[in-house]
Amino acid sequence: MPNRREHLKAAKALLGHADPLVHILMNRAIERLGPRYLYVRHNAAYISAIKELLGEDACLEATLHLLQDWGVVTAEDYGFYASPRRSNREPSR
Repeated sequence: MPNRREHLKAAKALLGHADPLVHILMNRAIERLGPRYLYVRHNAAYISAIKELLGEDACLEATLHLLQDWGVVTAEDYGFYASPRRSNREPSR
């Protein structure tokens, strides 16, 4: 399964936004439940709860998270995306 950085990269590339909180909520229970966290946090009811709490964009991002974890969306699907780099240089005039 992809790590949080990969989830955020895919969300930014495919949805145009990325919220770390969505992925923290999706994977939060792994420390206490082990692999069983998938049954608790990776289902339609939990996606609906995220929609209620954080809105439609978060719901889409949580759905993308599931698709990545299931292997439906892979790095090849968003490999085209390169995050913009910040430059400390001032623009030339």
